[in-house]
Amino acid sequence: MNINDILHTPFSFVKRSEFIPGDTRPLWKSCLLILILGITGRNYKCSLKKIHTANWLTKKQDHLKEVTAWCNGTNKISPNVRLEPSIDRAIDLLTALNYVNKADGKIELTPSGIDFFSKIEHFDVLAHEKDILRKASKLLSEASIERLFKAG
Repeated sequence: MNINDILHTPFSFVKRSEFIPGDTRPLWKSCLLILILGITGRNYKCSLKKIHTANWLTKKQDHLKEVTAWCNGTNKISPNVRLEPSIDRAIDLLTALNYVNKADGKIELTPSGIDFFSKIEHFDVLAHEKDILRKASKLLSEASIERLFKAG
């Protein structure tokens, strides 16, 4: 028995370009960055450390539990926040497109970035990430982020 007998039709294999996971695609990461700045930022502005921490939180539900336990003092070991180069590339891309500015060591949404945030905030996209960012926003003060990176 061969594969043609099973499928009852001819088939062929076509080499496709390399698969890129969704969370490392520039457009996806750029939208996530806009959400991070809009939801967790104070006046739509965050430090780079806060952006990386918020990005890391969206990776797994356990990450939010780790940060919550650490902030509440129930876990003495600080979470191991991973920094991701694709976030830095998204910042550069959004800066070039005039959606964000880099100013005074912070990343902030421009007026066009705020407009874009208000549009994607109301669509049913990145729902999981929005939920995590809203839950984590109270934990992500700049002071707690600095404390987190000093403890690690």
